[in-house]
Amino acid sequence: VRIRRAMNEIDVMSLLPQVTVPTLVLHCRDDAVVPFSEGRILAAGIRGARFVALEGCNHLILEGDPARHRFLDEVRNFLRR
Repeated sequence: VRIRRAMNEIDVMSLLPQVTVPTLVLHCRDDAVVPFSEGRILAAGIRGARFVALEGCNHLILEGDPARHRFLDEVRNFLRR
């Protein structure tokens, strides 16, 4: 619980404009931990970031997760560039 509370206190929004590397942000629409809107906000704060909405509710993509194949495809394509 303390770790989760500490994570909630971290705010990197002011640092996002300083990110100058290619960035991929993937976020499940029904993420049970972090609201979907937060993923969009994060990507919007990084110039040129690519945001990909994944179907699912898990915060971590598990082996049987419906979004797993899309997640892996997106990461592979991003790393090839």
